[in-house]
Amino acid sequence: MKPQLLLAPLQSYTDHHFRNAFQQVFDGVDQFYAPYLKLEHDGSIKSGPKIDVLPENNPYEPIIPQVMAATAADFLHMSSYLTDLGYTEINWNMGCPYPMVAKRDLGAGILDKPDKICAIIEEILPKMNADLGIKMRMGYESTADILELLPRLNDYPITEIIVHARYAKQLYNGGCDWERFKACIPLTKHSLCYNGDITSVKEFRELKLLFPEIRRWMIGRGAVADPFLFEMIADDTTDYPTDRYEVFQEFTDLLLESHLNHSNDGNALNKMKSYWEYFSEAFDDGHKLYKRIKKAKTLSDYSTVVNEFLESEVEYVYED
Repeated sequence: MKPQLLLAPLQSYTDHHFRNAFQQVFDGVDQFYAPYLKLEHDGSIKSGPKIDVLPENNPYEPIIPQVMAATAADFLHMSSYLTDLGYTEINWNMGCPYPMVAKRDLGAGILDKPDKICAIIEEILPKMNADLGIKMRMGYESTADILELLPRLNDYPITEIIVHARYAKQLYNGGCDWERFKACIPLTKHSLCYNGDITSVKEFRELKLLFPEIRRWMIGRGAVADPFLFEMIADDTTDYPTDRYEVFQEFTDLLLESHLNHSNDGNALNKMKSYWEYFSEAFDDGHKLYKRIKKAKTLSDYSTVVNEFLESEVEYVYED
């Protein structure tokens, strides 16, 4: 049975610009998740994520949007916006680990408060007019939080629980707690999806052996660094396609074009630089390439650096 592969909702990266460019060039993703909606201080929905989930900005495969909220009222306000757009499933983000979020019981900051989580679920489920899924870390200060929370979630009709196998205060440091994730599997009756540190086919194969019960796998940073990863996992191969560099150039061109259609040259350049911090990880001597890209002052400079690099890689492959 082929694994089901999910693109993670990675804030500032896997938005509609990335998702649409990806879907025009790559394959292998079974479900796309949009980064979370969040309220501004005045109670309005933050504009960037609000625009990201508009149907006209998502013309390809359906997406599942996320909400980050610490109260039932806030959750219902955002879920109402989403259901009015036609969405039938909403994912509650209990995974964002950053302190400025977590200290307000948002994201993973709520994971050490199971009573509050359950109270919110009991209030929102009858009112939200959509199915509820959850993406969570294993805890706030310890992965042990999940051992109390997961069994309590069995009482509710949740579509899926996606677990990033770290606790919040780790941020992205240190390894995932695979032993704790293994202990979670018998604690839930819900569909369980694994998330965390899948950056290669080799690592995926190892995780599959560790967790043979798991059918769904979410990939975020690893897929941004190497967008070929989904297809390679789906095909169970470590070989890149022969036209790897041409395909990747098409993808980055589409990504840049999308940003230029919605922003000015300076903002588009900054976005591409941030993507290349990840992209460069998939190439030999990528750190040198990223240094050159960071120094680009204009889109013309940027394009020259990237095109020269990719064209040189194509020539090297064909000379071989």
